[in-house]
Amino acid sequence: MSVRQYRAVSGSGRVDDPSEEALFRMVSGLEGARSGFVVLAPEEPDPRWWAAVSRLGDGRYEVVRRERVRGGPEISVTRDAQGLVRELTGWAGARGAVRGGSSS
Repeated sequence: MSVRQYRAVSGSGRVDDPSEEALFRMVSGLEGARSGFVVLAPEEPDPRWWAAVSRLGDGRYEVVRRERVRGGPEISVTRDAQGLVRELTGWAGARGAVRGGSSS
């Protein structure tokens, strides 16, 4: 089975092929407009999918997912950073971007 690399990028840096724990640290470190957002995408010049997480003023997280083949974005809002990261990791894995091993 081939593993496709993906990346998570934020205003504070970039992590190639992030584990669930690394992605959680990036997401939980968001502090509203000051820290911007975290973008998760495959390591491709023109990514076929991407997801962006930002922190709203009331402390909730907004997640925007987009796939080229599906058109418009899918937007959700939650307070649960750990659940968000678990779901986002599964979503990325379903698109062929999985990291070897389990992070549980």
